[in-house]
Amino acid sequence: MPYPSWLAYTFAALMIAVSVYCLGRLILARRLGRRNHTDVNIAHVLMGFAMVGMLVPDWNVLPVGLWEVVFAVMAIYFLYFTVLHVANNGLLAAPASDHVAHPLIHMVMACSMLYMYWLGMPMSSSDHMMGMSMSGAPSTGDPLLTAFLAIVLLVSAIRQLDVIGRFSPSRTGSRTLALSTVGAGSAPTNGSGSATGNGAAPMETHALEPLLAPRLEVACHIAMCVTMAYMLLLMV
Repeated sequence: MPYPSWLAYTFAALMIAVSVYCLGRLILARRLGRRNHTDVNIAHVLMGFAMVGMLVPDWNVLPVGLWEVVFAVMAIYFLYFTVLHVANNGLLAAPASDHVAHPLIHMVMACSMLYMYWLGMPMSSSDHMMGMSMSGAPSTGDPLLTAFLAIVLLVSAIRQLDVIGRFSPSRTGSRTLALSTVGAGSAPTNGSGSATGNGAAPMETHALEPLLAPRLEVACHIAMCVTMAYMLLLMV
C-alpha cells in the first residue's frame, strides 16, 4: 500500500522524540529518587526505537531477530502482571480494573510489534527503503486481527486523553503533580533517593520536577498508540 514517504519520516521523528524523552525521564527519576513507572518507560523507549526502524529502515538500531526476542520477553512480562492483578483483585473490581488495563495494553502493544515483525510488512513505499528487510514476500496477515489490534490501540489513546485531563495543572496543582510521580504506597524520598522515614514528611522539590509530570508520560503513550495503529492499518 503506497503512502507518502514524508509521513514515515514524521512518525519516525515523533517516535525518536518520545523514546529520547522517556529515556531522559528514567534517568531524571532515578536522579531525583522518584518512582516513575520504570517498566512502562523502558517499554516506550524500546517500542519507539523499534518503530523508527520499521518506518525508516536506515535508522534501525537492532537486527529484526533481536527485536522479536525483545518484544516476546516484553509481552510475557506484561502478561504476567496482568494475570497477577486479575488473580489478586479480580477483573472488574475498582480500582483493580485500572491496574489491569495498565499491563494489558502494553502486552497488546508488544504483541502488535511481534505481529508486524513476523509478517515482515514493508513500512515504506520506495525500493530504497523497504522496511522490515526480511526474506520472502511480506504478508498482510489476518485483516480482522490487524483491524482489532489497531482499534484497541486507538481506544487506549482516546481513553488516555481523559487521563491527561485528570493531571491538568489547573485541576491538580503543581504540588500534586510532583507527588503523583512517586507512585501509590511508596515512601517519600529526598533528592538523593533515600527514604525520608516519615510517610507524612514533605518531599523535596526540584527545578526539573515538571519534566516528570504524569501527563507527559500519558502523552507519550498516546503518541505511541496512534503511530502503532497507523502502521497496523497499512496492513489492512
